[in-house]
Amino acid sequence: MPTVLLLIARAHAATPYAGLEWTPLGRADLAWVDAGNETGLVVGGNDGFARPDLMAYGGVWLVQRVGVHAAFGAARIQTTSWTEDIYAQRHWGVVRPALDLRLALLRRDRPMPIPWVLVGSHVDLPSSRDVSNGYTEDEQAAADEAATEDRIRLGAWGGRAGAGVDLGVLPYLRIGGQWTLDWQRSLWKSGDPGTVTSFLSAEAAFLLEFQWPKKAAEDQG
Repeated sequence: MPTVLLLIARAHAATPYAGLEWTPLGRADLAWVDAGNETGLVVGGNDGFARPDLMAYGGVWLVQRVGVHAAFGAARIQTTSWTEDIYAQRHWGVVRPALDLRLALLRRDRPMPIPWVLVGSHVDLPSSRDVSNGYTEDEQAAADEAATEDRIRLGAWGGRAGAGVDLGVLPYLRIGGQWTLDWQRSLWKSGDPGTVTSFLSAEAAFLLEFQWPKKAAEDQG
């Protein structure tokens, strides 16, 4: 019974929020492209579409100092061609769910900048396919093998850790910034010889958040 009451109390204190995380385009992004570090398939997690410079997220402050939010990115490109009754279709795609956990260092109801730390994780779930009713069995087998290699190139997982601060400028509007150390590596090992790629970098972002205090909303209702 005490556990149930605790969960009810926590649910009552929960504060939903939604926000935008903006990471301005910088020299590092241009260097990344110039060095040919993109996947070459457009839709990779670091190609700029599944994880754009401006990301939306939503979550909830479970209690005054503990919050969790999620973000979702996706990118897909598909080409289909016909020659009389023969068609060929190829696609590449990535779905990128991400989850962050925040721990505020002060109570969030104070009228002052509120610092917090965060940890998060993400995964790039890839898809790739090449089919045609004109392929022979050997050609389809080769196309399937190439699609598998593309999925290996697109798949990735990683995490981040850092700190941030935000300030309420209106009752339901907050602005802030954060700094994180981001890490990512290949989701699978490539073929023979086996290769795994990882990348580590620091990143700063601006935040704009909207909050809906549950208690205030109920009082108004």
